[in-house]
Amino acid sequence: MSEIDLEELRPTSHRKIIELVEEAGIDISDWANFKGGAEKASMNPKYCYEWSFEERKNNIFVLNLWFDNCEIIDGIVIQQLNLRSEAEEFKGIQKRRAFNMDFSLQNAARLNAPIRVIMCDENPKLKKLDTKSNADRRFLDPINWYIKKYGDNGDCLLQRGKLVPAFIDQFSFRELEPIQPEKQETTTTSYSRSKAVREQVLVRADGHCEYCGVRGFKTKVGSLYLESHHITPLSEGGVDHPNNVIALCPNHHREAHYSESALELRSVFLEKIGQ
Repeated sequence: MSEIDLEELRPTSHRKIIELVEEAGIDISDWANFKGGAEKASMNPKYCYEWSFEERKNNIFVLNLWFDNCEIIDGIVIQQLNLRSEAEEFKGIQKRRAFNMDFSLQNAARLNAPIRVIMCDENPKLKKLDTKSNADRRFLDPINWYIKKYGDNGDCLLQRGKLVPAFIDQFSFRELEPIQPEKQETTTTSYSRSKAVREQVLVRADGHCEYCGVRGFKTKVGSLYLESHHITPLSEGGVDHPNNVIALCPNHHREAHYSESALELRSVFLEKIGQ
């Protein structure tokens, strides 16, 4: 994972909000519908002071974020927000903007949608103000952001860059880093495996082999790796259900398939997962 210097994200030029919102893919034609007309559309108070923008038809979300609130944790740029809590400190139009931004965060979290971020910074010669609308410098981050966590109390963790799952198996790893067509293996018979079932089992295992307890290794994408295994094989009528799937380290997964005690291991596996 390449390291990033946080200063690379500090805005250095002033861009109009209308330009950046349009660049993010949101229709700005309605901005001209006020007394200033098209010539002064960028100054339409209905839009130009907003903290967030949303186009539900195409699930486009645009947020104004302060550069100074960015952090780097484990090589990833994040921001921690709670607009619902901030809204309680404001009155009138600022309270509405904060709630609107929180609603956008909730919608984006529900849809697991990417977020375009307008990074904002104030002129260091000026006193910092409380609203994104007073930013002196802005730019549209070319990298999508995602909501890693949104709590019931409004706590929100935003992450710059694509989210990766905490745990992956041999199938999800192929999904993250597809094998080139000329290198793909083919078999005469294949069985459908539910991604939801595999994910449930990996979460249950919490990163540890459910047979020996060893911790899975960390992959180059940052996820912990274990292998999902059907205790009674699908080819023998086994069900694709968490009660018939166990998360194993690669060594014991191979043992489950090829060792002389493979059949005996099935009952041991069922005991390990409480079946």
